[in-house]
Amino acid sequence: MHDYDTRPVDARSLRTYATAAAVPAALVIVGHLAWAWHAHPASADRQSAAFDHGLALAVILAATLSAGRVALWLEGRARHVWADTVAVVGAIAVLAHLATAWRDEGVGDLGVLAVHAFALGAVAVAANLVRAFEDRRAPT
Repeated sequence: MHDYDTRPVDARSLRTYATAAAVPAALVIVGHLAWAWHAHPASADRQSAAFDHGLALAVILAATLSAGRVALWLEGRARHVWADTVAVVGAIAVLAHLATAWRDEGVGDLGVLAVHAFALGAVAVAANLVRAFEDRRAPT
């Protein structure tokens, strides 16, 4: 017989799990960046490696922020956990794509900025739609 803990996750343990996952993951990414930095003496290769590793760190940030919102929701201190998660993940995804577009195409193209500003607006609309849905489903 297994002695697995079948209790639901509480906010404190969620924060612990998120930290226990995020810190080593970030250290692995930074360690890999250090290895890649020394493996590529060309500055363009180093810049590309740093940029790509920065995007990976942004993904960890999005996951950690989302876990924090879930923890607040479990404590009853946040009402719109899914809307907040959509907003955090969507904003980081759009900004990461904007950074990639600027790296590849240059910062002089205002069309790229306009498309990404529109995408951030779409994320805001989506988050507010989810928020309205959460308000409708919340007990009164």
